[in-house]
Amino acid sequence: MGMLQSLRKRYNWVTRVRFDKRTGFYTYMRFGQRIYIRYPRHFLDEAANRWTCENLVYRHYLPRQGDTIVDLGAGYGEEAIYLAQQSAGFRYIGVEAQPVIYECLANTFHDAGDNFTAVPYVITEEDMVKFVSQRSYAAVGTTPEAYLEVPTIGWEDFLQRYNIEQIDLMKMNIEGAEKEVLQGITDFSRIKRFIISCHDFRAENGEGEWYRSREVVTGILTDNGYTIKGFNYGISWADDWIYAERK
Repeated sequence: MGMLQSLRKRYNWVTRVRFDKRTGFYTYMRFGQRIYIRYPRHFLDEAANRWTCENLVYRHYLPRQGDTIVDLGAGYGEEAIYLAQQSAGFRYIGVEAQPVIYECLANTFHDAGDNFTAVPYVITEEDMVKFVSQRSYAAVGTTPEAYLEVPTIGWEDFLQRYNIEQIDLMKMNIEGAEKEVLQGITDFSRIKRFIISCHDFRAENGEGEWYRSREVVTGILTDNGYTIKGFNYGISWADDWIYAERK
């Protein structure tokens, strides 16, 4: 990281991030809404936020009134709050399994309005999943040393619990688990579109083959009648995203 970039980050932490006594978290304002974060260094630069939303998440489809969006790996909610300034009248269900990040997301969504719902589950048919408690959001995941138990719910039970009949856009950014979620879906007819962050770049970085998911993900979606579109920005993590649409 260059010196100028490092100084800019620290400047943002000092000038834009505030401690919230009510929740015990830190907050900053983005697009007229309050975002709750775990640490000041998790502040997301607005330009980076906009770039991800405009060039990846909503590049091929911008949800509209009446749509239902399901977001697996919703993080702190910046992508959801971005959408709120672009559109209205949609329903946004953000799933975040890492417990502390979920609590931040729940506060962000509570302030944002009734059409936002924060969900604390790992979507799986397994009875139990454990994480390692990490200081960095990007580092959450399962390892043999995991000890932090998180709640789970099966796909069909998830749809029933939250009364989801159709998903107009399903986003996934769940650190390699996207292939397991897709393998657990038996009926794709309810899901019109996917925008998925695959994680082959993490495997290429030597972090483990668990993260290699693009071939499996595209295979499942193609087999279920989706047309795939990729990205070509010359940036490994960005080019691992795929968009899929089913007519």
